[in-house]
Amino acid sequence: MKATTKRRAKSEAELLDHATNNLLRGLKRDMQKKDGRVDYDKLRKDGYSDRLLTRLEQA
Repeated sequence: MKATTKRRAKSEAELLDHATNNLLRGLKRDMQKKDGRVDYDKLRKDGYSDRLLTRLEQA
């Protein structure tokens, strides 16, 4: 019988980073379905930061 290894607990920063990436991917997918593209100007007007928009491009 094989023994399972213990999982390492993720730090709060890792959890937030992962959750943010998931939300960004979902936002990007929804905008592409709805408008056919991601409108960065509209997102800037809605209050999204430049840092977040940069991460959105990478997502």
